[in-house]
Amino acid sequence: MRGLALIALLLSAQGCASLGDPQAVLDELGPRQTLPLAWQISGGTGASLYILGSIHLGPARGWEYPPGIIGALEDSNALVVEVNVNELPSETIQQLIGHYGHLPPGRSLKRTLSPVTWALIEESLAESSIPLNAANRLQPWLLSNLIIMEAIRRENYFADQGTEDEFIRRAGARSIIPLESPAEQIAFLGTLPRATQELYLLDTLNHYGETGHFVNLYVNAWRSGDERELKKLIFDSYVKDPSFEPFFDSIIFDRNERMSKQLKVLLDADQHAGESVFVILGVAHMIGERSIRETLAAQGYRIHRVTRSELRRVYRNGDVVADHP
Repeated sequence: MRGLALIALLLSAQGCASLGDPQAVLDELGPRQTLPLAWQISGGTGASLYILGSIHLGPARGWEYPPGIIGALEDSNALVVEVNVNELPSETIQQLIGHYGHLPPGRSLKRTLSPVTWALIEESLAESSIPLNAANRLQPWLLSNLIIMEAIRRENYFADQGTEDEFIRRAGARSIIPLESPAEQIAFLGTLPRATQELYLLDTLNHYGETGHFVNLYVNAWRSGDERELKKLIFDSYVKDPSFEPFFDSIIFDRNERMSKQLKVLLDADQHAGESVFVILGVAHMIGERSIRETLAAQGYRIHRVTRSELRRVYRNGDVVADHP
């Protein structure tokens, strides 16, 4: 999660004003309502894309999405997601996590990490439900994820109520096209260079005491479509400390390049001309430097950030039929 030259061309001063003040928008929203970032991308000979910047967590009853987003899904021919966890049985996913997430027999984190980092683990897990003995046998990437997931649960959010899960449930008869598979994602994390994994763990530990606060800041910035705050929250470590560059390269920027190429195929495929594809991508992949949006804009595709007023509109077959407050 901790993770522009053309952006100024995408939004005029008038367009920026129409996005409204994020805090004022947040004050108007109910606790589960959202007005997240979304973009329309077109300009190829194939499909047009409606991309929703997603978050991988939600409250127990899920998020409420504005009518413009629901209408865009209903008008779409297919759904593209970052990953479809339903591709594999949960038992298989657990086996993969066990394979890639545990250290080989005879090895332990305490023996391989610096004394300072191990002391941070002991301090952080003292009041955690994660047993220290179990943590000692985990790969750094998996321990980081477990610490973050526990912080998310403490704030009463759940991983299975994130954006992708919700829209996969809403997909109906539409084809669901994943850009990555669960097995690929787990293998990718499990084979990250050891130094990169340790950076991930160290960053998690350094922010352990404020993780709950960070989660709420992140959720509120996403709900109100506050792009400036999201960029700050996601890329703060990258901007302030050059040592985190390999981590962000692996987790965000390299994957942005791969996913941009996959989306370009849809934009340029003649057989999909006239179709609309609804795309859900983690919001970190759509904002900031070297984002998917920036990459596609540089290649000449038209990018329109959906305004909050457009998010509130009810569409049917591409036509506006009502405006919600």
